[in-house]
Amino acid sequence: MTTQTRARLKLIGVMMVFVGPLALAYLLYYGLSYGGAGTNGGTLIDPAMRVPDVTLTDAAGNTQPGGALFEQKWTILQVAPGGCEAACIESLKETRQIRALLHRRATRVQRILLTDASTLPDMPEQPDLSLYRAPLDEFSAMFESQDAATPGTVYLIDPLGNWMLYYPPGGDGSALFKDVKHLLKLSHIG
Repeated sequence: MTTQTRARLKLIGVMMVFVGPLALAYLLYYGLSYGGAGTNGGTLIDPAMRVPDVTLTDAAGNTQPGGALFEQKWTILQVAPGGCEAACIESLKETRQIRALLHRRATRVQRILLTDASTLPDMPEQPDLSLYRAPLDEFSAMFESQDAATPGTVYLIDPLGNWMLYYPPGGDGSALFKDVKHLLKLSHIG
């Protein structure tokens, strides 16, 4: 190897020390995806959408603004237009089990079922479920804008009242459990 070749290799080596990290950062940020990105199990809403502030009516006939209800805790929301059918009841059982698996963090999560039925169903086997009657037009429009209006879909809302993730029907629930557990671990709100 000649001295001229060695000098060129040294120059290329010095340039790589400075240019290499910059090129690697560029590739990682813009070009390559790696295992750490996109670890959520549900479908992410980007950007998150604010939940409509509609008036909710509980079983006793008391009304309250929906915005305040969704700003207290992490919310697992289910919507049942026309009432809760068999698939809805199965989904509610699954979300009850998911919330129970959170153990001490379960108090940071609330489960809500919204319906536009004239009477709210009686569900004594779901003691931690909050039932509300609400006009569902704004919710339906929001869900349809993200192709998430399939009956039986489960929605995850953050403590600031933003819809973040959704889980299509037919899943086994493990994706929702992992996402909620991860979010509760990282989040100090709600």
